[in-house]
Amino acid sequence: MAWDIANAAYVSFKDVSAQDTGPMGVAFSPDGTKMFVQGYSTDSVYRYDLSTAWDVTSASYVSTKAVSAQDGSPWDVVFSGDGTKMFIIGWANGSVYRYDLSTAWDITSAAYVSLKSVSAQDTQPTGVTFSPDGTKMFVIGRNSDGVHRYDLSTAWDVTSATYVSLKDISVQERDPRDVTFSGDGSKMFVLGTANKSAYRYDLSTAWDITTATYVSLKVVSAQDTNPNGFTFSGDGTIMFVSGYGTNKIYRYDIPPPTFTGTVAWTEADDTAAATGTHVPLFTGTAAWTEQDDGWAATGTHVPPAFTGDVAWTEADDTATGAGTATAPVYTGTVAWTEAADGWTLTTAPPPPTPPERTYTVAADNRTYTVQPESRTLTVPAERRTLEVAL
Repeated sequence: MAWDIANAAYVSFKDVSAQDTGPMGVAFSPDGTKMFVQGYSTDSVYRYDLSTAWDVTSASYVSTKAVSAQDGSPWDVVFSGDGTKMFIIGWANGSVYRYDLSTAWDITSAAYVSLKSVSAQDTQPTGVTFSPDGTKMFVIGRNSDGVHRYDLSTAWDVTSATYVSLKDISVQERDPRDVTFSGDGSKMFVLGTANKSAYRYDLSTAWDITTATYVSLKVVSAQDTNPNGFTFSGDGTIMFVSGYGTNKIYRYDIPPPTFTGTVAWTEADDTAAATGTHVPLFTGTAAWTEQDDGWAATGTHVPPAFTGDVAWTEADDTATGAGTATAPVYTGTVAWTEAADGWTLTTAPPPPTPPERTYTVAADNRTYTVQPESRTLTVPAERRTLEVAL
């Protein structure tokens, strides 16, 4: 399931040591074709273009932007969604710096604009992120072991930021390095070096960090024992971690789960149709997995009309796509319920047309067919009327 970091699986890496031997923060353009790395050793931001979206192994170095004029210890880099604004957080001066880009995503066109000091909350800030609309800013720091929220009266203008609240995360991590959120603000993620792990927190009120509750973690020490920055693809299915110890950017994929319980779903034209935000993934006959939030665990299975042979298999409440169970041809909507031994028809098909009845007229030994609704049969040869009691 998206954002489920506990199930994140390591995939690949990109070595960035040719540009900087101290990679800290990492960021991507929304389409995954551009990657940015904050370098600590050179006090610069680096851009890489990816020939295959989100595939760090396809990244090629493009350009650099020095930020040492603002801070000698830059730790993180983030962008506005349209790539026209870049933000750096610096440890040396305890501030967040804004740069405007005359050409979106082109860091060589970045010009320094303003700063916001956050030293009153933490003298060792290490990570920064924003809500998608630029009206909320979040800073994490090693001195406070917490995440701080600031509200901006003018979107993206850090000089308009006002401090709001704190979320202490010291129970999980005593050396936090970065913070980020899901796009809807319902999930917060923290990266720390004390335990070499990424942590997930769920917020009962979006963007209100005081409502955050710890959920799970992902240990990344197998790749790097000094992780410093991280981010996600927009849909939460890919996580990236920058490793200071190995000078690499690592990619982890978060696979969709396989459901094993009773689920409600719809299907049209032999293709699973989304009834909300749920998008199933078909890999064969009646075999599926699910990505996104999950199917509702109530109701009966109601596939719509089928006009061809529909093969269904079922084992332990899971559609497996293999076996011998085969449903007959149906041309109308058929309701199905799930049983331990397979799919069970609960709504019978329409009854057949009543059969015709046959009567014999003794007078001339002729045979006539009488429909059930007929009560009068006329025998043309003798003009007799035969009353048939039904």
